Amino acid sequence: MNTSELTADEGFGDTLGMLASRRRRLLLAHVSDAETPIPLSTLARKLAAAEHDKPAAAVTPDERQRNEIRLHHADIPPLSAAGLVSYDTQRRVVAGAETPLSGDEWLEMPVVEALEAWNR
Repeated sequence: MNTSELTADEGFGDTLGMLASRRRRLLLAHVSDAETPIPLSTLARKLAAAEHDKPAAAVTPDERQRNEIRLHHADIPPLSAAGLVSYDTQRRVVAGAETPLSGDEWLEMPVVEALEAWNR
């Protein structure tokens, strides 16, 4: 195996690992449909609501804050590095990038079941 093959394989594995996370696919579903950048706090509330199966208005300030911290430090950086989102750390807003999928397609794409099984 030459070096370029190794790099391509590792990049593909990194992408699969990144997209195996339902949380990150939810993030992509929310930002890819938005016409304007989404404030981090709004995105955190939406993800907390989806993860806990409740309305966004029922999300507690602690749930939102935990999600906001996790988004800022763990979820957004790899998606940004992969070019799937852009994140303005000064304004704390997230925008979708031009991708082949949008909205719920990130949750319904055929490979999702395989990724979720692989992630278990």
